Amino acid sequence: MANRVFTRHSLSSLCGDMDAESFKALVDDIREQGQLEPIDLVGDEIVDGWHRYRACQLLELEPKTRALPEETELVGYVLGKNAHRRHMTAEQRAAVVMLAADWMPAHRPATKDKGDTVSPLSNDAAAARAGVSKRTIQRVKAQIQAGHGAALATGSETLRSLAAKARKGASAKARENAGKAGGEERQERSKVAELRSEVAFLKTEIKRKDTRISELMEEVERLTVERDDSICGGDAWR
Repeated sequence: MANRVFTRHSLSSLCGDMDAESFKALVDDIREQGQLEPIDLVGDEIVDGWHRYRACQLLELEPKTRALPEETELVGYVLGKNAHRRHMTAEQRAAVVMLAADWMPAHRPATKDKGDTVSPLSNDAAAARAGVSKRTIQRVKAQIQAGHGAALATGSETLRSLAAKARKGASAKARENAGKAGGEERQERSKVAELRSEVAFLKTEIKRKDTRISELMEEVERLTVERDDSICGGDAWR
């Protein structure tokens, strides 16, 4: 047993880790009183007691362990152990139940209903298991689909904080889009002004050229008259 190495069961990981201060207190308690509560195992995986195991490793103590009975319903067991110990909120319990539903019953993964990518449990069943409202389950499910399940389960995020971030993100996106639209509008106005300036220039050029054409035509007319007069005058002299 002394050389036996354990890994952490995925259900245990759902509930997150102790903060540094709480873990230090646990280490100090085991140092003074010894390990009072055994570590629960399924095979070589720790279902409950991961931090006690780490504390024993740190203190170089042989951990006390026990194998859970085959009929143990792991999700309810883990949830029951952690809900009180870590003062889990309704949202955390809901997230753990939804994320862990594939492990019900016992260790056999459940078959997911067609079209549900979050949990094989119905909303009513999940609400009953977590002890929360159906509305809470629906909101938690939406956040799991958005990739925030682990954050909700560990308590690092709440439905309120995630909603606030979503609103902030939407507001920032709206400002970004408005800025882009404003920039495009300014570019359009600048282009229109540039085209109008070019049109005004071309009109001026056309007017100038028309004036020049008129002047040249008058000059041609004058020279033609002078030439004709000169020819006529020469014929009269002869």
